[in-house]
Amino acid sequence: MKRKPLYLLVSLIVSLAVVFLAGPEQTSLSRGQQPAPEQAELNLPEMPAAPIGNGFTYQGLLTANGNRANGTYDLRFALFSAESDGTQVGSTLEKNDVTVVDGLFTVKLDFGGVFGSAARWLEIGVRAGNSIGPYTTLSPRQELTPTPQALALPGVFTDESVHFVGIGRNFRISGNEVFGIRYVGNANQYGGMYVETSDAGGWPFYGYATNGSFRAWTYYNGTTGDWFLYNAGIRLMVPNEGGLRIGPSLNYSLLISNTTAADGIRVLDTGDDAIQIGSNPDIPNYGVYIPSPGVSTYGLWPNTSNALGEWALYTVDDIQAGNVLASALSLVARVNGSQPLNPGDVVAVTGMGEPVPGGQSALPLVALADSKIASGIIGVVKSRMVWELAPGKEEEGAMAMHSAPGAAQAGDYVSLVIYGITEVKVDPDASITVGQRLTAAELPGRVRALRTETLNGMVVTEGAQVVGIALVAPVEGQDTIPVFVTLR
Repeated sequence: MKRKPLYLLVSLIVSLAVVFLAGPEQTSLSRGQQPAPEQAELNLPEMPAAPIGNGFTYQGLLTANGNRANGTYDLRFALFSAESDGTQVGSTLEKNDVTVVDGLFTVKLDFGGVFGSAARWLEIGVRAGNSIGPYTTLSPRQELTPTPQALALPGVFTDESVHFVGIGRNFRISGNEVFGIRYVGNANQYGGMYVETSDAGGWPFYGYATNGSFRAWTYYNGTTGDWFLYNAGIRLMVPNEGGLRIGPSLNYSLLISNTTAADGIRVLDTGDDAIQIGSNPDIPNYGVYIPSPGVSTYGLWPNTSNALGEWALYTVDDIQAGNVLASALSLVARVNGSQPLNPGDVVAVTGMGEPVPGGQSALPLVALADSKIASGIIGVVKSRMVWELAPGKEEEGAMAMHSAPGAAQAGDYVSLVIYGITEVKVDPDASITVGQRLTAAELPGRVRALRTETLNGMVVTEGAQVVGIALVAPVEGQDTIPVFVTLR
């Protein structure tokens, strides 16, 4: 019977390629000089250098039946994660008709980017070059040990097939990732990377580039201790003393587009001012400008944490607002009479009621005014008011008062014009001309002109309380006229 040859691999020489990570050309900056995009173009070579690749040279000594082998042999190579059993890593490589002289052979193997921080063992199968039979698997597997130069990069994994370099991990978190770092540690421990300059006053930076040109970067000023975000100019600054400064912008310095969360900006406890706008009284234009509020009901809603008779809004200057400049001053009262109140009704005070829930200031109680209680006129109804959950603040339980359509019944709130222009109901039988002073008519809630008489050649006017001055004469078919309310 013909004996099957016994193969033995008695020596192994492996030469692993060492890859060095090379960065772009450095741009020199003197201290205090800001990086300028126009000076930051990269001088890239026209043709990139050929990559080193993942291949390595393998040289072995093969014996057959105790003698050094000669001739051609087919060799099969596979990588595993352990000396025995384990998992195969990468694909199987077959090298056919390899020339073996005096037992020595040399092949180049390339398993791809499978060499990271984990150990690898090489399993070899051999058969005669003119054979198509099965391979004889040599044992034991050969451990692939790195060259001394490769030991300088422990834990580094490269996979050129997907252009990925990993430190501490051999997988990509995202399909777009080309460089990743993984720190193995416990909870509440730092894990990351530093960019360092040799000079304590240097400017370590991390930059972003497209198509070979610098675009934006972040950097730290080692002299001042300030951190910057640069994008065609300083856009963001975190000073050494704390806080945040937003750089100049063409239209706005800060834009918050908040479509899912509750608040765009939330300021919690502060030692002094929650928001300070301007550092002196000579700032032009506006301290706060609200062109279009997110909730149509309120443009600005100040509220104190406790209503203790202090101020929800306080200013040492004049207040210019829509209801002051172009309309009227108003206050809130509560309906006390049996008859409902509607816009334009003249009302008189009937007593003092409880304040708004959570407030401290008592509210006047009012009812329709007529000639009998004209001395108690305190205003003209502008609208019915309701006290309810503020729109958009239902989850927080915040209450607010706002106008609502319809007649105000007993116990409801109303807004009263106490000074300024508003529509006032008139007695349909009264004769009123422009400029006449008006008072309460016999018909409840309506006005008429003050009566006058000539006495000894003098015009005498009755001494009833004045509601205001008529701005136009009544028009047939109209229930109200505009009146400049001035109570006296």
